[in-house]
Amino acid sequence: MKIAARVFPGTLVSQNKGALIWGDHGLIAYAANTTVAVVDSTTMQHVTALHSHRSPITKICWAPSSIPVGDVDDLFLASADTSGFIIIFNVTAGKAKQKLSESNKVVNALELFHTKNSELYLLSLHQPALLILWNPKSGEQIWKKSFSESLSSFSRDPFSEDCIVLNGGGFVQFVKDFSCSQAPSDGTRFFLSSNSSAEPPLSSPSSSSEKNRVTSMFFDFPRRSRLMLSDRSSSKAQISVEDDNQLQLSNLLSVKYHCTRRNTLVLVYTQDILILDLDIKQTISVVSLERSTCPFVEVYPCRYRDAMYCLHDNGTVVFRIRKLINGTAEAGGSEGSVAGKSSEFGYESHCSSDGMRITKSQKVYGLAVCPATEMKAAVVTSEGKLLVWELSPVSRHINAGVNAVPQYIASISELLNPSTSGQSMLPEEEKLSFFLTGVSNSLSQGPFVIRMCPPLTTKNFHIYQPYLAVGSVKGTIQIFDIQTGHMVRDESVLSCQVRGIEWASLHSLVAHGCENLNGNTGKSEIAFVNIKTGNVTNFRPSKPDEGVVQMIRISHMKHYMVIVFKNKPMELWEMKTLTLLREMPSNFPTVTSLEWSPSSFKKKLTTDDNEGYSSSHSMVKEHFVFTDNTCLLHHYTVEGSLIKDGSTIGAQGVSGTVTAMGWKNELLCLGDVNSNITFWNLRHKKTSNWAMGKGMVRKIRFAPGKENSKILMLFNEEVQVYDRVTYMTISSLSFPKAIGRVSDADWAASDKIALSIADGYVAITDVSMQHFMTYLHALPELSESYLPCVYPASQQLLINYQLYPQPWSVDSPEQSQLVNFPDNIKKSLQLSASNNTQHCLLASHLCGNRFAIDFWTIASHYMKVLKNRQSGNAGKNADDSKGNLFVPSTAEEELTKNSDSTSAHKAFASLESSLEIFSTNKTFKENELSRVTLQELKNYGGEARLDCARRYILLGEYDRAVHLLLQSESDSSSSYTDSLRACLLATVRTSGASQSTLKLVATSLIAHGKLAEGVELLCLIDKSLDACRYLQSYGHWDEAVWLSKVTLPDVDSAEVISRWINDYLTSPSVNQKKQAVLAALSTGDLMKVVELLYGMQCFSLAANFIEACFQEGLLAVTKKNSPTIEAVYLQYGRLLNDADMDNGAIYCWGKAGEQGKQCLVEMQLSSSSN
Repeated sequence: MKIAARVFPGTLVSQNKGALIWGDHGLIAYAANTTVAVVDSTTMQHVTALHSHRSPITKICWAPSSIPVGDVDDLFLASADTSGFIIIFNVTAGKAKQKLSESNKVVNALELFHTKNSELYLLSLHQPALLILWNPKSGEQIWKKSFSESLSSFSRDPFSEDCIVLNGGGFVQFVKDFSCSQAPSDGTRFFLSSNSSAEPPLSSPSSSSEKNRVTSMFFDFPRRSRLMLSDRSSSKAQISVEDDNQLQLSNLLSVKYHCTRRNTLVLVYTQDILILDLDIKQTISVVSLERSTCPFVEVYPCRYRDAMYCLHDNGTVVFRIRKLINGTAEAGGSEGSVAGKSSEFGYESHCSSDGMRITKSQKVYGLAVCPATEMKAAVVTSEGKLLVWELSPVSRHINAGVNAVPQYIASISELLNPSTSGQSMLPEEEKLSFFLTGVSNSLSQGPFVIRMCPPLTTKNFHIYQPYLAVGSVKGTIQIFDIQTGHMVRDESVLSCQVRGIEWASLHSLVAHGCENLNGNTGKSEIAFVNIKTGNVTNFRPSKPDEGVVQMIRISHMKHYMVIVFKNKPMELWEMKTLTLLREMPSNFPTVTSLEWSPSSFKKKLTTDDNEGYSSSHSMVKEHFVFTDNTCLLHHYTVEGSLIKDGSTIGAQGVSGTVTAMGWKNELLCLGDVNSNITFWNLRHKKTSNWAMGKGMVRKIRFAPGKENSKILMLFNEEVQVYDRVTYMTISSLSFPKAIGRVSDADWAASDKIALSIADGYVAITDVSMQHFMTYLHALPELSESYLPCVYPASQQLLINYQLYPQPWSVDSPEQSQLVNFPDNIKKSLQLSASNNTQHCLLASHLCGNRFAIDFWTIASHYMKVLKNRQSGNAGKNADDSKGNLFVPSTAEEELTKNSDSTSAHKAFASLESSLEIFSTNKTFKENELSRVTLQELKNYGGEARLDCARRYILLGEYDRAVHLLLQSESDSSSSYTDSLRACLLATVRTSGASQSTLKLVATSLIAHGKLAEGVELLCLIDKSLDACRYLQSYGHWDEAVWLSKVTLPDVDSAEVISRWINDYLTSPSVNQKKQAVLAALSTGDLMKVVELLYGMQCFSLAANFIEACFQEGLLAVTKKNSPTIEAVYLQYGRLLNDADMDNGAIYCWGKAGEQGKQCLVEMQLSSSSN
């Protein structure tokens, strides 16, 4: 029986709070004191526990997935402790790869991230304000940056690699030149302040509705909604409060970038969540709790939909969805237009999980959400309990029958409408609820007493289970199967701390404990536990002022039990009936150590019981020896109810009280308080003494196995494995130098040792006591999981290939590696087989590949758009359009399509705002108008007002821009300029003769460094394409793309984006090919997408994309594109051939031209030779 090295984690400490993370691959990791526990989210079993830290762990993070689709890589995790050490673990290999430290400075924040060119980096924030970038694979420190004020956390912008925000408690610090090649600048520091004294922009309302809107802006939300960012000169870091409803600005829990809205922060306080727009530096939304509501602990903003998970102090998880707040039309916007509607929003609570009982020993320590689906949330408590809540529509469970397979929902994208769709994110008839889908328990509170069940023999191998019993200070006994890592039983056995455990058979044990071990008297408890039934029998009630139970020893034949007390004579019990046979007289010697003789095994017995241990109808004669406090060794014989005194001799070689004893065959081993070990060969009557010098001997255990000569010795300062034949130390483990204090030890198998560590965990290690972790794929319990990452690389590839479409066998796809997947997932894969795009999107969510999820989400959206537009381009030559279906239409075609453009747009406006840069131009412009409208509503003048006016100009909303420019204060330095700009906007649209002059002025401004002003003038005279080209020429690529999507028709916008792809994203210095692929998708240039994927060696993704385009009729093989398509199929066929998917290889090589035919010939020759 093969036992793997592993660690069973225990309870959490206060420093572990917040150290919980859910990886893209589906594994959940959390910190449990000095270990990192890794749990399979599908089976809720502990996969492994990472052990290398000596201090409590404070931060952990997974490395995100960044490998090409169809490839595999090892899993990496970083963790930091209170001593300032950062350890990089290769979880797949079960090894600590790097140990990093910066002068032992405590780590406040930690993140592993990939740049867009797929390089892995580690960013850490150390106390008080030191930011360091590491290469986690080499351990090299790339750069470090020190800031002047203390910082507690950071957050990287999901929309820009250059931006990062740091949390200083009462202020936030922005860095906009973050780079992996050199240290950033100090950035800009903003302080949080109340804007309660600010007034709305002064203007004359054009209507009564406008007046009501401006007034209600300060009353719809509480005062704390008027929070703004300001510099030090205009505010203090912390303000005084006038009432209890005022927000305590210094009590900032966390600052995070919003995952669906660009340039937006989420500020989390104990009673409030503030949404802060960085463009105007104002609060645009607030979530406030009632006084009686439990405070926030953590908030997770979702990425695939504009929603958030909120964890409260009572353990409740609340799911909130963005909801627009109805408003009246604003001045300057026509009724029904985007600019004419209120864009205020909030986050409405839709469902909450059940709370939990919060006590002193059980508190909520963290929240994690599945990043691949955002449908599940995990909560960890201080007792080490991990709960997984799944978000699900109530109708899914009501409509499913008793035996029906419930519908599988791949992600939150299928559950909610996009926030950009103009519809309610959650259909009105639908209701959501949380369902508890998994619970994972850990060890109880330590220190622990451990005892391994009787060893494997030829008589019990057919029923043997390697059970390890662990007793805790709370009186519970937990039974673990150390082969699978599963917890078999968790029973509350005693009302006091468990002090000792002895196995009575393979499925029963005896436990004893007491409240005060140091005293001579006290309440002691002894219980008999049946592992199969869980029945607990307290067969010996405690008597008043009775001696404390010191030890219990059960004979090797499991017939007798001796109970040794601290200041009371020992008792002899019969195990089968649990009856007292004999109580020793009051003058009986005080027992310091006791051991039963194994020689009784040699008696010929009549029957075998169902536990695998011999029994007889006649009484069996057994022997035991014990030592007393005068160092005398006593020998006794037990037969039935008779106990006979054999002989008494002095314990040779000991210099103090004997504290531990072991007996195997003819060898008796004694250990005393002075660290002396005596080996006594009873047959040859020879002794040998060894002074170990490691403190008192606490335990001696002989290894199981007839010829096994190893001995486990537990000292006060060390654990040793000794060879009784060579009398040499095989291995040793010192504590607390190499590990936390070892409170107990036992043999887990003939070559494995179980150690109970005072840090709160139990470790199974090999004889060398150097390996506490093992190779992930070697763990047998993972055979029940359906996470691809837990399997070997070859099997992972097979699972990936079988999850994705198999066009060579549509009717009966190969699913040999999908047996562990739930029936509802298999059914969803089967139902989506007719739609390759949806099938691939489902598979991407199951594999947890973020790039693949984004790719197929955008591909699914644009395939609908392209199919809708394909009818207008049906007569055009495919080569003429260069694969780009956004080709110019004739005037007649435009007139025909305009009648149905609105309905078509609403049908396909399905990309969330997190992907809005890749959405259609019409959708993107509407979203930008909505954003600027909200910014105008929330700003209080100054630069924010001018920025809104500039954006209105670029968006073509000139009336709104004029309205804002005319609000300039008369004593402002820019009042005259703003007035002239307003006059220009009001007159330029009526005068065509001025265009040449404006173009000349714009060109001159750009030449003299005033790029923004020149671009603004070019947009006024409908020269937006020239403006985009100027922006690109000056390196403002993102601004050029933004401008093209809000001002240009599709064909011109595609030209700007194509240049962005070719000249910037795919350049060697930038190398953002993933971004380039998604951008090419948004232009409809299908072959460009294929070429980019081929260059990235994403052959599987490229082949599936080609198949999806063929299925939708959006791509045809031509002379121009056939070499690229054949090359993709050739490489994909080779991957399938390497994975032994011969049918798939034959299919792909059949489409790979001449080279594919050659591969087919080689395959036939290879198969015939075998």
